[in-house]
Amino acid sequence: MKKGFSFMLRDFKEDSKQVRNSRQRLSVMVNLFQHLTCFLFIFLIPVGAISSGQDNSIEKLQIESKENINKATKSIYAEFEEFIKVVKELQDKYVDEIKLNTILTNAYRGMLSGLDPYSQYFGPEELESLKIETEGEFEGIGIEVIIKDGLLTVITPILGSPAFKAGILVGDRIIKIDGEYTENISIQDAVKKLRGKIGTKVTLTVVHEGDTAPVDITIERAKIHVNSIRGAKIIDDNYKIGYLSIANFQENTVADMDNAIQGLLKKGMKCLILDLRFNPGGLLNIAVDMADKFLDRGVIVSTKGRETSQNYIYRARKQGTYSNFPLVVLVNNGSASASEIFAGAMKDHKRGILLGIKTFGKGSVQSLIPVGDGKAALKLTTARYYTPSGVCIHEKGIEPDISVSLTFAEMKALNEHLSMSNLDNKNVDVNGGALKGTSTAKEKQKYVDIQVERAVDILKGIEVYAKHKSTSQ
Repeated sequence: MKKGFSFMLRDFKEDSKQVRNSRQRLSVMVNLFQHLTCFLFIFLIPVGAISSGQDNSIEKLQIESKENINKATKSIYAEFEEFIKVVKELQDKYVDEIKLNTILTNAYRGMLSGLDPYSQYFGPEELESLKIETEGEFEGIGIEVIIKDGLLTVITPILGSPAFKAGILVGDRIIKIDGEYTENISIQDAVKKLRGKIGTKVTLTVVHEGDTAPVDITIERAKIHVNSIRGAKIIDDNYKIGYLSIANFQENTVADMDNAIQGLLKKGMKCLILDLRFNPGGLLNIAVDMADKFLDRGVIVSTKGRETSQNYIYRARKQGTYSNFPLVVLVNNGSASASEIFAGAMKDHKRGILLGIKTFGKGSVQSLIPVGDGKAALKLTTARYYTPSGVCIHEKGIEPDISVSLTFAEMKALNEHLSMSNLDNKNVDVNGGALKGTSTAKEKQKYVDIQVERAVDILKGIEVYAKHKSTSQ
């Protein structure tokens, strides 16, 4: 082993000025070797200790184990040695001088991008942007993207964002950004290209899901402020049907939702439509707390990973649970992550009826692991989550109880309606039309949200059945 180390160190002492200047930095890698040596040495001690006093078959097995470990150790050192040689070649021969930090950062990103679409390396600037995003405000066009099958793909446009208003749809494949192809682009590079100063524009060339012809969509960047609660209304006075749209799961979502529902209950609400369409998710603990408001017992979600610390079961508590009013949850292929946790809990416990389109299928948990003295971080997939019935919906999605699919034209019309309607305007109903006895500055053409209409019909039926049952007893 010493021979291997001396070979590498001798190789680094070539007369290149650049190599000499970077020798101290590369010594970090040598230290990595030394730490690995200590680890393997400690790992081997118990094997030898156990062999004392055992029969020949056990001793033979332990000798074979030692040999296998030695082979694995040599293989690891060989890989590290090759890595260091690659670094040295880059520093020596690349057309431009490269800082060691740049090489290593790119290496980290490459390692993580090869795992899944959600694991990423965040440098200091990216980490700061991530923190800002979780607070619900940032600058850009307002889309959630991943790399799927090698293509930059839209998970969902954020409701009310410039991208949503411009016609970006769930599942859109972005093949160009400002004329440059996105083939082999990283998430970090894509985000940098999509973000920019307020008022500047970016042109995306996209292929809509189910379509073949690309279209150019120009979007003006703006400050994105994501309100958790998009609308809360009584949409049917006769049956007292409430409607509540939740855009994402952030720190204040549960408190905002609770205030909205308490307000609807004071207005006499007897049943609720909870709209999670185009909700890309957010914080796991917020999804759990939100589901807890609707369930008084049982498992909400469980997580399972390689480490036992990642195995956890989240359960509902009776305290603070809403009354058992009828509930319909609207979902579509833009409902992901935390939305699916909530929807899965409602479906499995039969607390609510899921209506709409199969959800996106993001059933993995990402942990933020600080590195580099906390100045950088790994967003690493550490577990997958399971619905109360034990189903992992990762890359599968959750099928609604009642499927109400939309054609491509209907999906575009829904996007246009939601981007123009203001659910906080008391003179406008959930379908975008003027309420009876009111008028708008510009009379809107009546839009019928067929998924909402179907949900209303179902809740009316439940109310009629409940009244019939109570009078017949």
